[in-house]
Amino acid sequence: MTGQHTLHEETNRNGELLCEFAYANNMVVMSTNFEHKRIHKITWLSPDQNTASQIDHIIINANNKGVIEDVRSMRDPNIDSDHFLVKAVIDQKLSVIHKKKLKPVLKWNKINLQNPSKLKQYRSLLHNTFINLAPKQETDEEWEQIKTAVVDAAREVIHTQGKSPRNEKWDEECRKIIQEK
Repeated sequence: MTGQHTLHEETNRNGELLCEFAYANNMVVMSTNFEHKRIHKITWLSPDQNTASQIDHIIINANNKGVIEDVRSMRDPNIDSDHFLVKAVIDQKLSVIHKKKLKPVLKWNKINLQNPSKLKQYRSLLHNTFINLAPKQETDEEWEQIKTAVVDAAREVIHTQGKSPRNEKWDEECRKIIQEK
């Protein structure tokens, strides 16, 4: 619940209440778990500069206490207060969101579309497929039918392009030069 590196040996009623709250909620007072110089444990300094105390704390669920790497007070920032800032160093592993991989876009062989006989064959196949389609009640179902007919006809007649090289400037000559080095 609390660590062994506190600024003072005894605590007041508020400190006891904090410990009871932490215990009841399965929490840990992390600001007392790390060894530091006395000046880095002080979180409050009285206006007369004579009384120092550790009254500001960081508490965390006991199951997650491993994510806190360090806790200490920061004396340098001027926040116009008799309290010092308390800094916690957190090492939290973020979960990875797996995105669905998109289906690769089909690239059709445009050269086959320029061939009049292939173009006529494609149109004929598409026309015959559309004639044989049964009408559907739902627009989405009808669209899927049309899309499937167009893609199937294109696959059969036009065909897809082969993979294009990732870098057109990289050719066999470049590969040979690299191998010679």
